[in-house]
Amino acid sequence: CTKPSGSIRELDRGITLGCGYGEFERGLSQYKLLRVHEAVDISQESITQAIRLAQQAGLAHIQYRVADLNTMILPVSSYDVAFGISSIHHVSDLRHLFQQVAAALKPGGYFLVDEFVGPSKFQWTEEQLRVNNQQLEALPPVFKQFVNGSGSKGTVGRPTLAEMNAADPSEAVSSADILKLLPDYFDVLEINGYGGSLLHMLLEGITGNFVEDNPLSMSYLQSFFDLEDRLIASGRLQHDFANIIARKKVAEVSQ
Repeated sequence: CTKPSGSIRELDRGITLGCGYGEFERGLSQYKLLRVHEAVDISQESITQAIRLAQQAGLAHIQYRVADLNTMILPVSSYDVAFGISSIHHVSDLRHLFQQVAAALKPGGYFLVDEFVGPSKFQWTEEQLRVNNQQLEALPPVFKQFVNGSGSKGTVGRPTLAEMNAADPSEAVSSADILKLLPDYFDVLEINGYGGSLLHMLLEGITGNFVEDNPLSMSYLQSFFDLEDRLIASGRLQHDFANIIARKKVAEVSQ
């Protein structure tokens, strides 16, 4: 990405909640936003890799450690900003996490979230299923072939809870509650939805069939974009993904 023009005020300390291999922290480092950037993840393997990659890049200001977002305790009034990037939807105890983040932010501190906020455990709405399957049925077979060669995509359905738990018990475990609970702990300044309620399910496994050198595939892809936009604007579908700007409540009392 391109570094923005103008100066950026360096903040003292921030934290990433669920950092994976640390790509976000390494990318953010070019902007010199944080003097110290802490980052946590539940996976020891991910943390080990993140530490190695940060060391290779000479980024000594990034500090990684293992932590479970459901149970971690954060130091009070310690951070100027906290980031939740595609990790909060894996948290079952959202109230615990949000309380900890709210208490850990300094006065005026920000919680920046970019997340899946759709149906918990991918329990898709009837409208989502109906629209997705209508579009799949009308799609030429050549565009319905799974890119991994495992066959053709048929109708999509709502996964059972047993199937979700077998694949990953934390996947979207309480995703539908994120937007409901955030205002209890933060002043939510902006919610910028960016769709996904049609495209996420429709294109899963077949995205690679839609390429620029195939004009027909591009026309179908554009029609999906347009349809999702119209359905969300009409209220028939909701945004399943959003980036959110929240701030520590002015009257927040540290616990």
